[in-house]
Amino acid sequence: MQGLTFTTSVVGSFPRPRWLIENFDKYSKGEISKEELDEYLDDAVKLTVKEEELAGLDVLTDGEQRRTSFVAFVGGQKIPGFKLIYVTDINPRAIEIMKQYKAQLTYWRAVAVEQIRDSVIALDEFKFTRSVTDRGGVKITLPSPYLIMWETWDAKYSRQVYPQPEDLAKDYSKVLRQEIIRLRDAGVDFIQLDEPMLGDLTEAKENEPDRYRKVIEAIHGQKYRGFKNELYLARDLVNETIKGIDGVRIGMHMDRWPNPDSPFYGIGFERLAPEVYDIKVKQYVLEYASPGSGDPAVFAKDLPSDKELGLGVIDVRNPQIEDPQIVVQRAERVVKVLDPRRIWLNPDCGFAPGMYRKFERRIAFSKIRSMTEAARILRKKYGDK
Repeated sequence: MQGLTFTTSVVGSFPRPRWLIENFDKYSKGEISKEELDEYLDDAVKLTVKEEELAGLDVLTDGEQRRTSFVAFVGGQKIPGFKLIYVTDINPRAIEIMKQYKAQLTYWRAVAVEQIRDSVIALDEFKFTRSVTDRGGVKITLPSPYLIMWETWDAKYSRQVYPQPEDLAKDYSKVLRQEIIRLRDAGVDFIQLDEPMLGDLTEAKENEPDRYRKVIEAIHGQKYRGFKNELYLARDLVNETIKGIDGVRIGMHMDRWPNPDSPFYGIGFERLAPEVYDIKVKQYVLEYASPGSGDPAVFAKDLPSDKELGLGVIDVRNPQIEDPQIVVQRAERVVKVLDPRRIWLNPDCGFAPGMYRKFERRIAFSKIRSMTEAARILRKKYGDK
């Protein structure tokens, strides 16, 4: 990856094969054993990695095939102290509230009910992925402390052990830090901290939360702290988590799925500046292909010189497969302000952040092939400077 221009990667998840979802459901009903499910999961990862290799990606993931969702897998599968609770058992009006604000949350909520403690989160995923490929780098994705705080603290279920949401965030930060060190020591190439809640903040006002925080406040009871205070808290939590850790590329992913009804539709992540630039990650992995995401050059022009941009050039909500020249045009928006060695290409987000999200697998990989072809065109045009 060193010195390569327009390095290609993905944000994380790919749609699960239909047979994997069917067998996960069988396991949930007690119809197959954990050993049988694990075999299906291993096969899904092998298949995904091979498809990524065939698509020509430079940095691979396991497609998050083992995860039920990008947050719930931590609480439901990995870290003791969380409990999966169906959203209407938390608030009977939860689904109605989501529809009211046009903000979708996962229905099975991982909720902090006991003090969490150190546990392996993704080291096992990395070791298996590395064992089935000798090509390219491997990226591991992990939920950030700020995201976990907003997604898993509940006023009814969490308050006895974590009186304030920030208490939970600090505990999780310590657990996450240990996992990052384990992954670094195991040889992982790229660790990505997922932070969509910070991305959603682009549509908040100083004293009015964005639609996702309105939903979480109504369902879980967590209160909005104000635009600047939320921004400071997110920044400080990430910085404390990764402080002093070197020897591995660490990035942060933000997306927002722009809302046409928002007054900030068409404005990008520069709305979080300058504080967002103070987050001590190497790379910002950002949504910029979907309509309303803004101009990435506005964010990129003030990017500190030691940082990279993982530019979203593939729309993960629209099933239309982009022509490589369209992807080239999206990438060229930032070439005028960033050295091509600092520009990575990736989709806006994962194609299936939840196991049951419907997006055709063949379309997802066709989109990735368009992206890698665009990278080939861009490298030919701009060279590996």
